[in-house]
Amino acid sequence: MVLGDLEAGVGTLLRMGDRGADLALVVTQPTAKSMEVARRGLLIAAARDVPAILVADRVAGDDDLELIRSTLAPEVPVVAVPDDPAVARADEQGLAPADAAPDGPAVRAVEALAARVAALARA
Repeated sequence: MVLGDLEAGVGTLLRMGDRGADLALVVTQPTAKSMEVARRGLLIAAARDVPAILVADRVAGDDDLELIRSTLAPEVPVVAVPDDPAVARADEQGLAPADAAPDGPAVRAVEALAARVAALARA
């Protein structure tokens, strides 16, 4: 499995071949601009028959998650990564969140996402 953390936006997706990926992790935050870019990413993935998981990042609560689900594709699986102050503190300290707050809610959510992607890769 190769996981690429691509530049923000959809430019890289547009330049990839029709089957340039087996899975798209489309990351969004609960903001209009971020959700618009994610919407375009989901459309490109669907047009290329690439399954997608929507990663809802910096989610402050159920309202943010519902906004993302209802604005984007309700049929696409969503993984929520909560807005976690420990992530910002880790960044300020020059540490990885997994090292600074291994039991934090954001780290646990990302670990669950990694396990889900790994399971899909094995299937």
